[in-house]
Formats: sequence, structure tokens, C-alpha cells
Amino acid sequence: MYGLRKSLKVSALLAGSLMATIAVATAQTYPTDEAKLYEAAKKEGKVVWYESAPLEPMQAIALAFEKKYPGIKVEVLRIVGIQQYQRFMQEVQAKQHNVDILHISDQPSMVTLVEDGHVAEWKVPDHDRYPEAYRIKDYSYANYSTDNAIIYNVNKVTPEEIKILESGWEGVLDPRFKGRFAVTSMKCGACYAGIHMFLDPKLKDKYGVEFLKKVAAQKPAIYSEVLVGLDRVIAGEHDFTYWTWEGIAITKWQQGAPIRWLHPKPTPLFGNSWQAVSKYAPHPNAARLFQNWSMSEEGEMAIQKLYGSATVMKGLKDQRAITKEAWYKPVSDEYNVDFKRWDQNYHKDMDTWIKILKESR
Repeated sequence: MYGLRKSLKVSALLAGSLMATIAVATAQTYPTDEAKLYEAAKKEGKVVWYESAPLEPMQAIALAFEKKYPGIKVEVLRIVGIQQYQRFMQEVQAKQHNVDILHISDQPSMVTLVEDGHVAEWKVPDHDRYPEAYRIKDYSYANYSTDNAIIYNVNKVTPEEIKILESGWEGVLDPRFKGRFAVTSMKCGACYAGIHMFLDPKLKDKYGVEFLKKVAAQKPAIYSEVLVGLDRVIAGEHDFTYWTWEGIAITKWQQGAPIRWLHPKPTPLFGNSWQAVSKYAPHPNAARLFQNWSMSEEGEMAIQKLYGSATVMKGLKDQRAITKEAWYKPVSDEYNVDFKRWDQNYHKDMDTWIKILKESR
């Protein structure tokens, strides 16, 4: 991953330097007063949002913003993981500034954009209510957490099997699960987090490459798009996913899908999707208004209600309906990702996993 970002940085160096000079010459301030910012945003009339989460709930969140601020439309485009970084940098190089808000499911990519000066410094009003682990200085915020989960079809998995899967990630190796679950080869943040944990040098005696080979030997169905695999579980074609994440499970569950989910121990839990205002935003006032709203209590509640992820704002109660279900169990044993190792090993680790899956066919 680092190599891909480095090549884009080098090829954009001259163009970036020129734009930085222009930006300094044309620098302007933006209203911090909400009413004044809204008036300026209405004149622009639009926000373009590149986001990395499932499209349907994000569109619903965009509609909630539009209802709050009439006169401003949100154009939503889903681009997952490092692909969004690459798309954005290609646009920067071409001086085609299309996007206002970036929402990238790859923390190292956002760190790079901050360090290279491609996102705007914009401290949201509720900045201090975000834990340090979920913000990058005054530039970017992750307003919800992502955790890996096994999502299962309630009509296909027995209570005894649920206990086996809950006991730990190695539960999937039980012979009874052979050929019954779905995995993904997709490169995204939540898709990689499990691989990141399994290949953690500190856990090599428990997991490692040999563990991944054993998982592949269980003959799972392989999907290049993680959400397609989940849809096939909902349809009853497979019994469970290994692994997806709670936010998308809640979205499907709220729509009536016959699913539940569990968190094997330990569970990767992290800030996955990082949002920031593009330094080159064509609608800069509207972008800042959207960023402020996204990181407000109202925006966080929209995330809880419409997407289902646990939000991270201090002092905000978890009001998700799922927490009232008797069967629901939150993460009890958290695995903290190492973003430095993540940045260095992402593509290598994912390619290892993809190769293992291919060789198991």
C-alpha cells in the first residue's frame, strides 16, 4: 500500500506544489457561525461525498442532512478503501476537483492526505468530544467504530454451533462447518482487519499463515464483493460469513433479514472510515457544514439509526435498538489494530490471503 501511495505522491509533486502556491494566494476563511455557514452553503447548493460504507444507509444519512439543511443536495458515490485515495489523487493530478468530502476506509491513506496537505484543516464544533484515537489533529474524524463479526442465518445455525463460533475464531475449523460459510477476497478496511489480526506476529502461535490455510481448507464460498456474500447468507445459500462487521449486519437486520451475529474473541475494533474536507472542495462552505453536522450529536444519531454502527462521541448514549435484544452481545475482548503495520503490510497480507484461497480450490 505504501508503494502505491508513494508513486502517486511522486507523480503529483509538481502539480501539488503549484496548487499549494495558488491555495496560499487565494486562501480564505469560512464562517464558524452555523447560520452564516449555512447561508454560504446554500449559495453553493451541493456537496459531493465520496464514501466507503454500504451505499444505501449512507444515502439515507445524506437525506437526513438534506432535511436539516434545505437547499443543499448531497451527491453520494461509494469508493472503497485505498481505491478512493487513488481516485482522489488522480483527480488532484489532473486538477479535476470533483469531491468535497472524503470518507476513506483506510486510516493510513487519510494520514498520508493530511501529511501531504490535501485535506483542509477544519476543527468541528464537537472536536473535544471525540477520543484521540478517532481523530487526526484538526483534519479528520472517524465518528463510528467498526468491529468484525460472524453474521449467521438464524435458520441455518444451531445454538450449539453458535457457542462453538463464539468461543474463538478457530471455531470455524470444526469439521461440521466445512463448505457452509462465505469469505471475501475484497480489499477493504473491514475485510483486512481480520487478516491483520491473524498475521499479527504476537499471535503467530495461535493463528498465522497456517491458520489461514486451514480456514481455506474448509472450502468456503469466495466472493470478491463482501456484501454479495452477506446477501447470499441472508438468502440461505450459506450459513454464515467469516467475517463481516456489525454495522452492515444491523442495516440488514433492520430491514427484516433473518440474521444475527456474534463477536469471536478477540475482536478487531477500530476507527475504519475517516472523514475530512478536501482542500480543493468545489463547494467548500457546504463541505464544512456537512462535516460539522456529521460530527454533531444529530449526525451521530443518524449513524446509529440509519447505519447501525456504534458511535464514538463522548457522552452520547448508545440508543441503537439492537442493544435491547436479549441475544445481542457487544464486543467483550477487543483487539487493537496496529496502523503502522497495517500500512506496511496491507497489500502483501491480502495477496497472501487471496493466494491461499485460490490454491484451496
